[in-house]
Amino acid sequence: MLIIQKKFGIPIRKYYFSQPDSPGWADYLLPTAYMDCYSPTCPRFFQTEYRHTLLTDLTPEEERIFQHFSKDARSQIRRGEQDGRFSINMATRLEDFIPLYNAFADSRGMSLFTVKDAEAIGTGQYCLFSSDYQGKPVICHLYLVSPVTGTVNLLISASSLAYRDNEDMRRASGFANRCLHWQGMRHFKAHGYHTYDWGGYVQNASEPMMQGINRFKRTFNGKLTPIFNYYSPCYAFIEKLRHKLRR
Repeated sequence: MLIIQKKFGIPIRKYYFSQPDSPGWADYLLPTAYMDCYSPTCPRFFQTEYRHTLLTDLTPEEERIFQHFSKDARSQIRRGEQDGRFSINMATRLEDFIPLYNAFADSRGMSLFTVKDAEAIGTGQYCLFSSDYQGKPVICHLYLVSPVTGTVNLLISASSLAYRDNEDMRRASGFANRCLHWQGMRHFKAHGYHTYDWGGYVQNASEPMMQGINRFKRTFNGKLTPIFNYYSPCYAFIEKLRHKLRR
C-alpha cells in the first residue's frame, strides 16, 4: 500500500503493510519510508526506527475474541450497547470526520487532517467509522486497510470536544469508544481481515496522556509486537530536520 504526499513539491513515499525486500532505485533516491513493518529485515542503506504495537487476532470465533478482552472492557462494551444514545456508523463521511478530528488535534498540538491527506491515502485504502450521537459523530476511527495482507491499522482515533465538561457524556463516550472498536473488529473479521493493529504502543510511557492510552489499549489484551519503520537516506534526513525545527 503506497501513499504519496508532496511537501514543497517533493513526493514523499510511504509504504504500509509491505515487506521491504527489494526497494527500487526511486525508493533510494526519493524520501521513502516503509511503515509499521513486522519484519526485522532492514533494506540496505535504510535507517531503522524500532517501536511496538498491539495486535488483535481476528481469526478465532467472535465469542472467543470477546472473551479474551479484560472483564472491564467486556463490561463497558455491554454498557455502551445498552445505553441506546449512540449509534454505530460504518459509512462516516469525510466532511463530518475532518472538523471533529481537527478540533481534537488542535487541542493536543497535533497535525491537522485535510482532504488532500485522504486523497493521498486513496479511496479504498482507508475506512472511517464513528459512534454518533443525535446524528453527529462523537468518536471517530480512521483505519488503513490492506485486503491483500488481511491487516487493518488504526491510524486515527479522535473524540468530540463538545461534551468534555459533561461528566455523564464523557463516561458514556468512553463506553461508546469501546463499542466502536469491538464493532470495527466484527466488521473487519466478517470481511476477511485477520489482524487488527492498534496503531502503536509506547513502552515505558512517562506522559500521563500516553499512559492512559496504553491502559485503554491493554484492556483488549492484544499481543505486544515489535514493529519497524525503515527510512531511505533522504527520508531520514528530512525527519531529522523536522525534529530540529520543532525544538
